[in-house]
Amino acid sequence: METIHLVVLNDYNVNKHIPLLRRRTSKSIGDIRENILMGKPVIKCSYSNKGELECLVLSAEELIRIGASIKIYEGEEEITLLLVKNLVKTIEGIERDREQTDDLMFDEE
Repeated sequence: METIHLVVLNDYNVNKHIPLLRRRTSKSIGDIRENILMGKPVIKCSYSNKGELECLVLSAEELIRIGASIKIYEGEEEITLLLVKNLVKTIEGIERDREQTDDLMFDEE
């Protein structure tokens, strides 16, 4: 299964980003710092997990607001934050369609 990765690019103030990432992940301060310094993902989530994707979007938006430079990857390919937001909307649409289908199926019985 594909995963989406959020990478925070190393800048002059790595410590500024750590509190936000500590709230969003279960990683230690040392792991977060190392991942930023090494250009490794600080957040990973499943391509199909809406809750994890929403967390990634919120984290990315907050990081951008506080001045971080980020990159988002699907596997090895760089993607945009807009693409991740659209993916969340697509998953929501599929959930609605499934609920409507279930409602129709159970109403017929």
